[in-house]
Parts: sequence; structure tokens; C-alpha cells
Amino acid sequence: MKTFTDDNIIEGLSKRLVMERERLGLAQETVRDALGVAHSTFSRYENAKRLPDLGLAKRLSDLGYDMGYVVTGKRLDTSASDLTEDEMQWLELYRNSQRRAELVRLIKTYESME
Repeated sequence: MKTFTDDNIIEGLSKRLVMERERLGLAQETVRDALGVAHSTFSRYENAKRLPDLGLAKRLSDLGYDMGYVVTGKRLDTSASDLTEDEMQWLELYRNSQRRAELVRLIKTYESME
């Protein structure tokens, strides 16, 4: 019987951590600094040597990581969302922005010019 600590599961999680960081356009240093972890610790997460705990997973989620995807390898299924890849990227940009109201005003202004 396989357990949660099987190497292939850990490798999949680590691979998806890297993919999420890259999808968000974040450098390792940026994520490490935001999480307050050492270079060696973060390297272990991305190289399948260590699993992040739930507290760290929450903080990764706060940075924009799709932790459901990291854990399961699956994005929202089509029954839950019919967003295109472009729409998903816009949504991520909006969610990660500290200036959401300004983004909405900018888009509305642009739309009114057409």
C-alpha cells in the first residue's frame, strides 16, 4: 500500500510547486523572502527533499499558488469553471494586485473609449 510519503508523490508535489512559482513569474528569492525561509529550506521543497507544512502551504496560497493543484495535480474542473487560459491569467493578476480598484477603473475607462 502506498503512503503519502512515497517518493513519486513527493516528486509530483515538488514539481508542481516549481510550476506554480514559474506560472506566477516569481523568483525563488522572492518567494523565500515572502515566506521567511532559508535558501536551503526552500530548495528542499522544490527538489523533493522536504514537504511544506500546512502553515507554509497557506502562505504559498496567499502568494497566489494554486495549492489544490500542487496537492492533487488538477486545476478546477470544467464543471467548476469555464475560464479560458487568458481569463485565468487576468484573474491571477487581479487577485495578486494590491491595487484592484485602480485596475477595475482602468479597464472601465479603456472600455468606454471603444
